[in-house]
Amino acid sequence: MKRCLYGALVVSVCIALWWIAAAIANSVLLPTPDKALQGMLSILGSTSGLKHIWITTCRVLVGMAIGATFGIILGVATRYSRFIEAVVRLVIYPVIHSVPTLCWVMIFALWFGYSNITPVLTIAVSVAPFFVINIWEGMKELDLSLVEMSEMYTRKRMLVLGKVIMPMLYPYVFAATRSAFMTAWKAAIPAEIFGAGSGMGYEISNAFGGYRFAQVFGWTLIFAFILISFDNGLFRYFDRKYIRKWKPVGK
Repeated sequence: MKRCLYGALVVSVCIALWWIAAAIANSVLLPTPDKALQGMLSILGSTSGLKHIWITTCRVLVGMAIGATFGIILGVATRYSRFIEAVVRLVIYPVIHSVPTLCWVMIFALWFGYSNITPVLTIAVSVAPFFVINIWEGMKELDLSLVEMSEMYTRKRMLVLGKVIMPMLYPYVFAATRSAFMTAWKAAIPAEIFGAGSGMGYEISNAFGGYRFAQVFGWTLIFAFILISFDNGLFRYFDRKYIRKWKPVGK
């Protein structure tokens, strides 16, 4: 109860400070919270606004799926191949992980133009390193005694991988998914601004170009609410309900 009240107090103070700043500025460049809320409600109340939110959501999920699949496979492969482990250590981690998202947007926009492919690939490339690195680190922390014991009963590597190794990696996959999801949404917006003709980023760009600043703030609020809802709602629930039982004791 105290935590909820404290959170409500913090939010109220931030809104009050926003209102004061908007009143002092007295400019369309900084709309008051009520105007930003009106902008958000107008977006949510329109078929077009919901359509663009859905488009961005689909791109995020598809890009996440591609990036996660690639990242998990590559991360697991580091246990079985010294070459792949070297690729992860020398290329994936220092290069791909450090390249700004905007660079990928520009590259894919040059290759594929304004299409679904540009934002989806931008998201995939942005999130893949989270899975590669987390799984790579998880492979180093495996309980080798369990792995060795399972290998005494079967020589089928895929069976050992699916029944023994992967369950021990669940916390690492979940941590990667949680971080990657936030990054995916942040990558989607610039990708849609520069490389797509639809989606939330595209609409934010249109609102900015048309000097509809209340809608710019409205789209920003929607974006923030989506991330906050998933992080404090869905991900926290899964962490509490399913993931914690897989974490090693003492961690």
